[in-house]
Amino acid sequence: MSNATLLQKSRLFPSPRLTAQVSTPLSILDATVARFPPTGAVWLFCAPRPLDTILQPSFVATLNSFPQWAGQLQWSLVRDGGLHTERFGRPMLVHGCDSDPGVEWVISKAAETLDSIVPSALERVVEKATWISTDFPERIFLSDTPLALHNLVDYAGLPGMSVQITDFACGGYAIAVKIAHPLADAQALMVFMHQWAATCRGSAKSPMDPPIFNPGLLDSYAAGNIDGDSADVALVNTARLLPLHRFDWWNDAKDPAFPSFLAPTGENLKPPLLGENSKSLPLSPSTSAPWTTWDLTRPVSHAMLHFTEEQISNLRAIARESPGCRPNISRLDALLAHIWSSINRARNHSDSACDVFLNVTLSARTRVQPPLSDSFIGSPIFLTHIRASGREASALCPGPTASLIRETLTLFTPEKIGAMLHDAAYEMSPQRLWQAFLGDRHTIVTSWLRLNVYDIDFSGSIPRYVHAVMPKMDGCVQVMDSSHEIGGVDITLYLDSLAMARLIQERENSF
Repeated sequence: MSNATLLQKSRLFPSPRLTAQVSTPLSILDATVARFPPTGAVWLFCAPRPLDTILQPSFVATLNSFPQWAGQLQWSLVRDGGLHTERFGRPMLVHGCDSDPGVEWVISKAAETLDSIVPSALERVVEKATWISTDFPERIFLSDTPLALHNLVDYAGLPGMSVQITDFACGGYAIAVKIAHPLADAQALMVFMHQWAATCRGSAKSPMDPPIFNPGLLDSYAAGNIDGDSADVALVNTARLLPLHRFDWWNDAKDPAFPSFLAPTGENLKPPLLGENSKSLPLSPSTSAPWTTWDLTRPVSHAMLHFTEEQISNLRAIARESPGCRPNISRLDALLAHIWSSINRARNHSDSACDVFLNVTLSARTRVQPPLSDSFIGSPIFLTHIRASGREASALCPGPTASLIRETLTLFTPEKIGAMLHDAAYEMSPQRLWQAFLGDRHTIVTSWLRLNVYDIDFSGSIPRYVHAVMPKMDGCVQVMDSSHEIGGVDITLYLDSLAMARLIQERENSF
């Protein structure tokens, strides 16, 4: 098993540090992702890394534009009759104090060479454009210090962000970053990474605009009055008609199939005075999650599937030629329809009348009016879902499913987003509800397309590989642009090992 030797661990702060406390409630949607795993990625480079006298100062200079990330992520104080940011389960950031935890900075050394850990971009696409990457040693690149609110309780002194630099025996290096999800989604993280890389190279120009940290701006798009004593019933009803799962962490703990190790964080979602009285409270409607369809004891494999630009264009062309297909489906719609159908066939759903679900992560940035900037900092995301029978979702032709995906995404107009934000603002505990699931009948997809992850360049060399840090759980899918060296798109897939073997076999036979 790969290991890394710790050489240095410290905390970094903006320079100069702020001397006045700033307290910022995070947004309505930031609160809903507090239970999510951290946002993170690992960049691996063949060339020697920049000197410490360049890398660390450039990081601090970049942190000056993100001073809140060196502060303390914590829960807001709860005040009866207070603003929507003062209800239970609302996170906030406090920075500018002597007690700020800073950003953790770690330097480590791996005994392995980069070649022994990850093949080159060209090598990854040689064998049927499929790289079986189950053994990729993600753990050695990430700091083991828990982040603030990692268990929804502990935060004092814990950082919201950590960075680890790992040197390889061959002279290459890796930079891994993880950040608490309420602070940043992948897009917000990339705003930071592009700025840091540009600063390190001595360039003042980042391909992304300067960061905008203003959580209240997102909340201003909520319809109606979100600071009143009760929600607007009409707006709530509008929101509840949207395809948004409402799986309940509180009630699911009573399900015999519910994994016992998840119970503590479920309890941590409850207001302190709630205890066993949750049944007597006017909780919003919810659904029990299908725990019997997710066996967490089964081994999960990891693979990267590469698609060329030509293959993706062909998928869209085939989809658009199918009867009744929407003319406005995108390349991503067609690609997701293809990969989801492959997963469903691998799970043996081809003859099933049971519903299966594609849970898609969406950003609210482009779905409000006027749109938020691409450099808006936070986690303004939510998950919708596409539902179909196993038989329908296993079809070889991507057209009907791609149309269903596009039809679902068009539901989220600025008006519907406003109603959704209004509804979420009044949730008793935003982390109680989960808008997605995993296991045999669910797939979660997250897109990092157009974030230019392979353009991160600290010293004049492109990354050999960019690894998105995702939960190693059955049904987790991530999409990103490939290295410029090969072009196209990479799909990172975590799937039950038996299903993965069937998917890879079908993929090899199709080439």
